[in-house]
Amino acid sequence: MNRFRLLLLAAILTCPQSFADQKNDELPELFGKLKSANSPQQAVMIETEIWKKWYERDDNDGGQDMTSVIEAMNNGRYTIAISLLDSLVSKEPDFAEAWNRRATVHYLLGNFEQSLADIEKTLTLEPRHFGALSGVGLIMMQAGEEEKAMHAFEQVLEISPQNLSAAKSIKDLESKLGVTI
Repeated sequence: MNRFRLLLLAAILTCPQSFADQKNDELPELFGKLKSANSPQQAVMIETEIWKKWYERDDNDGGQDMTSVIEAMNNGRYTIAISLLDSLVSKEPDFAEAWNRRATVHYLLGNFEQSLADIEKTLTLEPRHFGALSGVGLIMMQAGEEEKAMHAFEQVLEISPQNLSAAKSIKDLESKLGVTI
């Protein structure tokens, strides 16, 4: 994983909770900036701001639940994280990041079908969710579905053209498939 992805992951896992989610009024401007970012470093900074908005909640319970989820994940307690996320998506079915986080935990546990189902819900709520699209790409790679994986990573690049991880994944897939540009 490259340095910028590690920085993004660290920011995601430690971002403070307050008020927002996928409906935050600042997101359209942030996505516009992301699309026109001049460098991968600038894109990572903007992606981090977007992740923060996705994680934030307009209630103390939802924010506290996400804090507990992140804590459980950081400690490798995936069963607890799943339980907390099951409860959270039940209470707040329109909270896209709760679905995405549950998809991530299912991915880490090797539950790819459940991960894809949660990603589908995430993308229904937040079609610009580059993290969920990356998850599709990773799962398709695991399944040997290289063309589907490439399509998912191409979608990431439509949203975040400077995303180094998606660009590298596409390059690797093109090499594996013998595609030349």
